[in-house]
Amino acid sequence: MKNDIGEVLFSEAEIKNSVSVLAQKLAVDYKHKNLTIIGVLNGSLVFLSDLIRQIPFSVKIDTIKASTYVGASTSPNAETEIIHNTNLNVKDEHVLIVDDILDTGRTLSKIVRMVTKHSPISIKVCVLLDKMARRERGIEPDYCCFEIEDKFVVGYGLDFDNRYRNLPYVAVLRDDIMIP
Repeated sequence: MKNDIGEVLFSEAEIKNSVSVLAQKLAVDYKHKNLTIIGVLNGSLVFLSDLIRQIPFSVKIDTIKASTYVGASTSPNAETEIIHNTNLNVKDEHVLIVDDILDTGRTLSKIVRMVTKHSPISIKVCVLLDKMARRERGIEPDYCCFEIEDKFVVGYGLDFDNRYRNLPYVAVLRDDIMIP
């Protein structure tokens, strides 16, 4: 697996530090508020897990499963499919949507619209990575660990063909790995 890596963008230590700083910020911003965190599966799983363990107060947690990429593709589908929606009642709650990456904005825009219909007090978006170069929708993260250039990345929950999620860092694959 390590032989497939072309470049490491963010090391395990850099990610751990950035997630810790972000968790401290969330702890201040949401102290004494009813917070519901909705993780976007599968990509946010690692980030979500590390992040919520550092929040020092009780939060509600649920997940939503969305599909943007199919198989060994590095280009997103035209439309995001919601495979599993959240089951929590978020009326009169503060909602934080956590995802691995904000890329085109299609997935997070759709999820924000869906959650808005349930009358939360507030909705904010938190991502590990913000890739502004490919943004198609007018959505920006409220919380972000890193901004990245237009590169297809894997690791720390991000995948290529459902592989590499378990890498403890964020990296770019070698070109010959992504080209069939």
